[in-house]
Amino acid sequence: MPLILIVGAVVLAGGAIGTAITVHRLKRPAKIILLGEGMSGKTTLLNTWQGKWDEPVHRTHPAGEFIGKIRLDTGKKSRWIEKPLKFRNVKDFSGMDEILDASRNGVKAAQYILYLVKAPHLVADEEAPGSSVAYERLIADVARIKRYTTKVERVIFVVTFTDKDSRYDLLGPAAYLTRVRGQLSDLISMLNMREETRVVAGSLATLESAELLAGEVVQAML
Repeated sequence: MPLILIVGAVVLAGGAIGTAITVHRLKRPAKIILLGEGMSGKTTLLNTWQGKWDEPVHRTHPAGEFIGKIRLDTGKKSRWIEKPLKFRNVKDFSGMDEILDASRNGVKAAQYILYLVKAPHLVADEEAPGSSVAYERLIADVARIKRYTTKVERVIFVVTFTDKDSRYDLLGPAAYLTRVRGQLSDLISMLNMREETRVVAGSLATLESAELLAGEVVQAML
């Protein structure tokens, strides 16, 4: 359960990504929390932002500060952006802790909530809607988020492990995203924050795919 401060304007040599208000917002510290069950990719996503994707995933991530490096899609091609984001007060706890409501204070303080969902769980839910233990966990966590949030500006569902979901290659990225967004629609409705909620999907299995997903997560915050 990483809770981090993120600072920095996301810019290219030719100008800003997004609107002026986006850049203004990112120049101020923003508190972000990463949620999701254990082994859903929280620490790997954090490592990717650090440029340490291939480092072993440990139980906890040391508190500290680092400059992130992400790849953003400008609409024409992806470009590398150096030192766009500064992460402070980084702490990473096991997904098991969240079952005991250890995430309450972090959720209350967060302006951006990233919730990681394993794609194979969505496959199982499509086959037997609402009957899996994983889906029950999703419902419980979304209920907590709704109950605890006080300052949230955006909630982002990050579907990970798409490399383990045959629908991804079959449908293609755009249609797949529409498919999983539909599966998450009930949860989005529970939050009562449809306009403030985003869904992104990808894989953390390779460096390239992890960098692309990490960049899409940041874009979803803009």
